[in-house]
Amino acid sequence: MPNEFEALKNKILLKLLPFRKPLLISIDLITTAFAWWLSWNLTTLPDNNSWLLFAKTSLVALALTYGVQLLIFKYAGLYRALLSYASFRFGITILKAVTLTNFLICLGLKIIFPELPWRLFLINWLLTLSLTGFTRYLPRFFAELTQKDKGSKKKVLIYGAGDVGDAVARSILKDKIGIYQIIGFIDDNQRKIGLKVHNLPILGSKENLGGLIQKYKIDEIIVSMSNYPAESLRTLVKECRTYHVFCRMAPTLPGMISENISLKNIDVTDLLKRNPEDLDEKQIEKFITGKKVLISGAAGSIGSELVRQCLQYKAAFLFLVDISEYGLYNLREELMNSSSKYHTDPLGITRFILLDLCDKEPIDHLIAKEKPDLILHAAAYKHVPMMEANPFTGVSNNVVGTMNIATSAHEAGVEKFVLISTDKAVRPTNIMGATKRICELFIQNLNLTSKTEYIAVRFGNVLGSSGSVIPKFLSQIAEGGPVTVTHPDVVRYFMLIQEAVELTLQAASLGHGGEIFILNMGKPVKIKEMAEDLIFLAGKEPYKDIDIQFTGLRPGEKLYEELLLDEAEKKTQYENITIGKMTFIDWATLNNKIDDILLAIKYRDYPQLLLAIQSIMPEFQHLDLPQFQPDNVINLRKA
Repeated sequence: MPNEFEALKNKILLKLLPFRKPLLISIDLITTAFAWWLSWNLTTLPDNNSWLLFAKTSLVALALTYGVQLLIFKYAGLYRALLSYASFRFGITILKAVTLTNFLICLGLKIIFPELPWRLFLINWLLTLSLTGFTRYLPRFFAELTQKDKGSKKKVLIYGAGDVGDAVARSILKDKIGIYQIIGFIDDNQRKIGLKVHNLPILGSKENLGGLIQKYKIDEIIVSMSNYPAESLRTLVKECRTYHVFCRMAPTLPGMISENISLKNIDVTDLLKRNPEDLDEKQIEKFITGKKVLISGAAGSIGSELVRQCLQYKAAFLFLVDISEYGLYNLREELMNSSSKYHTDPLGITRFILLDLCDKEPIDHLIAKEKPDLILHAAAYKHVPMMEANPFTGVSNNVVGTMNIATSAHEAGVEKFVLISTDKAVRPTNIMGATKRICELFIQNLNLTSKTEYIAVRFGNVLGSSGSVIPKFLSQIAEGGPVTVTHPDVVRYFMLIQEAVELTLQAASLGHGGEIFILNMGKPVKIKEMAEDLIFLAGKEPYKDIDIQFTGLRPGEKLYEELLLDEAEKKTQYENITIGKMTFIDWATLNNKIDDILLAIKYRDYPQLLLAIQSIMPEFQHLDLPQFQPDNVINLRKA
């Protein structure tokens, strides 16, 4: 029935649309005459012949008023507006138009009839303003009274009674046949509680959320705050899950390009993103601007973000190195299609180089010829189970590739070399982490005899990277489940790629050689809870609509990762960046031990490979190591 009434109302309004302007003009003529008559009656005139004066002045006044008012109202757009959407700003337009009209009428009549008192014109202005406003806002009032039955709408609480919350409420209230019924607001500012916004009560704070959800049978919470902390958002989502209440987010004020605000589902980036207060863009710009930068692994997830950031911070030229032809092709297409984002055409200051870092001669030739100021080394195999299945290829790629490009940088006199490392390098239990730790040790000790400044930046998992668990979970949810998690207690550090790269460049700008910079990853995230949140944010119930299955830790995986290996932390001027203690190894000894690793790769000797790695880092605890005793392993050098 409500739908039928709505359809009939819209049909009538559509037929009346061509007559809207003449109708409004006619209404204005009537209300103007009524306002003049009533203002005259409310004004006590000193002249006993006031009615004679009224008769003399009315013809002149109304003729003058009609002409001036019609022109001003038309110019102000009062005959073009859709009145069912009349807003506060439209009210300001009415105030300006009526005030200007009455001011001009007042001047004209005072010249012709100087005996007319000022209070007559003041009362006439107030009456005209009230009547014009009433006739313009009546259609909106009627539309809101006849809107869709509220019983079929979702009951929502708006979290945040500031500018964003106000804009969200206005948008929802304007949507006459929308899906939401606003019950009220919650806000953490205690002074606001009990007040009203758009005649909607501020019912309490987040502490009262559970009680309010139960009392008003709330269906959704709309988070309407700028820069709401990700950690607080995770807590909110968790609480909403317990009450089976869905969460959505409003865009921040800069994202509100119109009054039609588009609410968005909360996603994993909202739950994990941070806004580092000590991000120093000026420091990064000073570090990158005007430099020739070589980026290895440029087509990868971290490498490609390094490319974007270097372009943003106005690098002079970029040498983009990768072993993947398809990856470089995709990167080139992306830069070609996004040239407007940067200060210059990216393709004009980039060179795409297909190259295998394990082949030293080409990388020697490239660096010696082009002489980059800075090398950002992001190229590496990083998928733990894949490297466990292919240990020789994994070690060869990561260790040999790093040694080649690092020594090429030394030989060519490159100013600075930055290794992108990982938290898996700390007390590694897998091949991938071990290779990264060997790379850290190699460049730290090479730094002692080189003019090139070698530094490493260590951080945890980044969202959206190739092989990341998040896309896997989303794919499993889209397919209806189950979502597979290795272990119910496994935790990981996570960071958005953009944040990781910005802090990496900032850390690199501080280094003088030999440092391992460690990025503050925040608190580790329980993977099981992340899977539950993703299912919930997709509108499903974990374990009910979509099951979570635990498959067991894979080879080389740990329950938790660390960022420090008994290294004394040294603080920098930035809270989010610290420095680990250097580890010194005799250069000849280190190279001999790496030679043992390469010899094991050559002979495909897996036990010898693990033992050679452990000889460099005693903390290496691979699952297969207890099976191999040094006395039972052939010395490949002697063999």
